[in-house]
Amino acid sequence: MSQVLFGTGAERAQSGERAVDLARAWSHGCAAVAELGLTAHLTPVPADDPGAWRCVLRRDDRPVLGGDGSGKGATGAARVGAVFEALEHHLSRNLPPRHVRVIGAHEAAAGLADDAALALLAAGPDRPLACLPYRDLLDDAERALPVFLSSPDHVADHHADARAALGDTYDYAAARRYSLNSGWAAGTTPVEAAVHAINEIIERDAMSLLLIARFLARRPAPLHVVRPATLPDDLAALHRRAADLLGGPVHLVDMTTDLGVPAYWAHTPAPPGRAARVRGCGASLSARYAAERALTELIQVHSIATHEADPRAGRVPRTTDHPALHRCHLADLTAAGAVRPVAFTDTDAPATPREHLDVLLRCLDLAGYRAYGWPRHVTGHLAVLNVCVPGLERFMLVTDGVPVLPGRRGRDHRTRR
Repeated sequence: MSQVLFGTGAERAQSGERAVDLARAWSHGCAAVAELGLTAHLTPVPADDPGAWRCVLRRDDRPVLGGDGSGKGATGAARVGAVFEALEHHLSRNLPPRHVRVIGAHEAAAGLADDAALALLAAGPDRPLACLPYRDLLDDAERALPVFLSSPDHVADHHADARAALGDTYDYAAARRYSLNSGWAAGTTPVEAAVHAINEIIERDAMSLLLIARFLARRPAPLHVVRPATLPDDLAALHRRAADLLGGPVHLVDMTTDLGVPAYWAHTPAPPGRAARVRGCGASLSARYAAERALTELIQVHSIATHEADPRAGRVPRTTDHPALHRCHLADLTAAGAVRPVAFTDTDAPATPREHLDVLLRCLDLAGYRAYGWPRHVTGHLAVLNVCVPGLERFMLVTDGVPVLPGRRGRDHRTRR
């Protein structure tokens, strides 16, 4: 594991994925906001428990770029989550040019052409493009990876002059659709943030493979839906709460992949012809925590969709001319193929963030994948970093109406069905 990125100091003795308890996390978050010369403004959306909280970061009483976040779950956790997500969003939208390296597209993609986005670079013109100096989280080897992989702002039309100033003259016309703000995470320590980032990448990979198996395979794979009666009492209550709030069925789908990290999708059907965007997903070495994340995120998304204007309203998906991709966009999971009820099975999870990280990196390595990290901002109160795992799927972008195709992993998954 990278000593440069994470240091050698002892982790605070806390169980699970968190380095500190909620009270101390709140203190760290408030201190991090103050260190940046910002103020945090929090509001419930609405005042339910569990529900959602919004945080907007301001400087001189004006919102800062990207400085908004939302948190889910019980009130205390939702408030802390909203602050840290706002900090993550703000710092991920403000990348310091001094860290950028400009190299040829072919060098950036060398050895990574199984990744759908990097395959386009390998097959396209060898033009210079902006990269950041990531480090392999297992052996600390440095690897330059393109900025556009995790920063959609970088390929936006309004950023053309900034790209040119860096010396990035690459034509992103084909590659930009694969740009995704995935793998960004904030925590009280770099280790904690890395755990959150890798879990998000695994979650989105699992979503992608599930969509491929249900809508692109010749024979749709059975959908593994957890029987609510097999859930532990706390998760069963959360499941009932979600169904009551949404006024309809909630299907907790087990989408765990060959990586072996428990992953769930809390799905509720949308009206015919509309995308099922009110959803929740989660991945964690703790199956219980992964399912909780999925259910609380479903409640969070429903709360925000009910009480705030949809920024995507009126946007026409670009998948309508591609029937198979459009089925993936609609993501009507329970409409295609068989549904197979399964029992919920809990897992033994590591006790500390560092142990979580070591197990996650081992799971990835055994499957042939490496995680690379780049620290954006690290202080005694806050760590914001980006993690990239080339080769894991980002096909779930199709649910945003983006006409993307699976990479090697997704194609292999489809042909195995």
